[in-house]
Amino acid sequence: MRLSAQQQAAVEHMGSPALVVAGAGSGKTRTLTARFARLMERGVSSRRILAITFTNKAAGEMKSRLMQMTGLMDTDFPWVRTYHSACYMILKKHAPKLGYRLPLEIYSSYHQQKTIKEICLAQNIDKKHAPAILSEVSRAKNSGNVHRYFDGMDLLMKSRTQGIYETYEKILKEKNALDFDNILCLTRDLLRDFPEVREEYTSKFQHILVDEYQDTNNIQEEITRLLLGHENLFCVGDDWQAVYGFRGSNVNHFLSFKDKYPKAQIYRLEQNYRSADEIVQLANQLIGFNESRMDKHCFSEKKGAVVQTRTFFNEFEEAEWVAKRIANEAASGTDYEDMVVMYRTKALSLWFEKALRSLQIPYQMVGSKGFFERKEILDLNCYLLAAFYPADDVAFERIVNTPKRGIGPSMISKISQARVGIMGLQESARRMVKDRVLSKKIHEGLSGLFELLDRIKEMAPDEAIREILQKTGYLDYLEGYCKSGSSEFETRKDQIEELIHTASLTDNLADYLEDVNLIQEDKDDDGGGKGVHLSTVHASKGLEYQMAFIVGLEEQLFPHWRSMESDQELEEERRLMYVALTRAESHLYLTSAGSRRKKRTRKSRFFYEVTTAMDELNL
Repeated sequence: MRLSAQQQAAVEHMGSPALVVAGAGSGKTRTLTARFARLMERGVSSRRILAITFTNKAAGEMKSRLMQMTGLMDTDFPWVRTYHSACYMILKKHAPKLGYRLPLEIYSSYHQQKTIKEICLAQNIDKKHAPAILSEVSRAKNSGNVHRYFDGMDLLMKSRTQGIYETYEKILKEKNALDFDNILCLTRDLLRDFPEVREEYTSKFQHILVDEYQDTNNIQEEITRLLLGHENLFCVGDDWQAVYGFRGSNVNHFLSFKDKYPKAQIYRLEQNYRSADEIVQLANQLIGFNESRMDKHCFSEKKGAVVQTRTFFNEFEEAEWVAKRIANEAASGTDYEDMVVMYRTKALSLWFEKALRSLQIPYQMVGSKGFFERKEILDLNCYLLAAFYPADDVAFERIVNTPKRGIGPSMISKISQARVGIMGLQESARRMVKDRVLSKKIHEGLSGLFELLDRIKEMAPDEAIREILQKTGYLDYLEGYCKSGSSEFETRKDQIEELIHTASLTDNLADYLEDVNLIQEDKDDDGGGKGVHLSTVHASKGLEYQMAFIVGLEEQLFPHWRSMESDQELEEERRLMYVALTRAESHLYLTSAGSRRKKRTRKSRFFYEVTTAMDELNL
């Protein structure tokens, strides 16, 4: 693997903590992977290196590169994982110390949202507040100190949110389940409160590597320090691309690295291998408006970028121009897949979808609903969850009348009322079937369902899904659910075939469900289909395109109106703009509309900052 002098210096570092400040497109993944391989050359076992990535996709890519470089198998790199995946590995072994039974169930985002909504209804709170409350609960847990976080709220918000949080945590414990945040919180508790557990892992991990370090939150940082029984910490990231403060990330961990580790060595990767220098210098100028940042001087040896700004009367003109420009570029030989339209919020996509469709230009949505969140996939996986985790009320309630078995909300309510203590819905329903207290139709429907659940529990995952499809008539139900005369049903059938293929890669139901639930932490889908990419800027992070359109550059939109409350939030918005600029390799277009939704708008300050920089750089 060829490395630059700066990359090589970082890879060879030994003897103290190291922070690699890696600019956009500077080869940080290459550097991190080379570091891992170099440690192995020095005699460190691959099984004693903890390498933390921020997505399962990134972990898979890193393993793949390491396998090519070393000739080893995937299983030889057991600790190349996300924070959640690594922590879950620890919990699977030690959770009984915290009062949990094995196996543990991981609650998906669907499970979390439905549980919070039901708590809201029980506490006479409008369920429309559930997403915001769940977000606050998540931020509280990731802050590392739940009670201090709640104490910072106003009294009304604290009372409502803390009460729901306490009920939610009680339900999770009763169901022997974890959500993603608790995977981190409970691992922190294990490492902090059980010295023998901490000693096991500080001894196991001779080196710890952390990717995207600027995006760590407080509890991830605490876990890292608890696992670090030495000074062999190697972190890579870019504070200029810290854009997940809304999820609880704390860029100050990155900025204060030298304060926490006085012996630390700082390395800077400043050459951009992706973008032309004109775009790199433009991005440098933009980020220069931020006060909180580490200094670096990014550059590229590529030249000849096209950079343009355009202002339009309204959003219709803006979208029409972008679509025509894309059509012209495609006619000149640029592949659709090498072009992206980026916006701050998903609401802006509609006009661009319409404009692209009018010119018959194919497109794909990046960061749209994830594979495992689609209806047909959720339905089938909930059958598997209900079979393997009988206490999972959310899964059971979803499948008990899907397809129809005559078991509506009133019957669900009766089943719920028949529960004793912490008995689950499924156990209650099984007792009612056993006691023969139900009508003939419902008795037969539930009996057939329980026979199916009992049978698939012991099957291989792909066989279990085929059995569900055959015994329930699910495809007939799905065809009726879809719009007649549309291609929706065929698309959903294709998704089910993909699910069966995915399930066939795992031998047993326990491992399959674990993989499914852990992989759902990757929120953003990078598309992978055909056509122009339509993407929020957040979802575009880590991707690259020959040509990028950054649209909707107006005040209150980008920067977003929610960021206007503090300088810190506004600086994060500017970092997000930096991310957008640096997705482009050679062509960059920035647009603004003077009217949107029939209301006058003001150009974004970022639009002015970019145009000022373009003048200074003679672009």
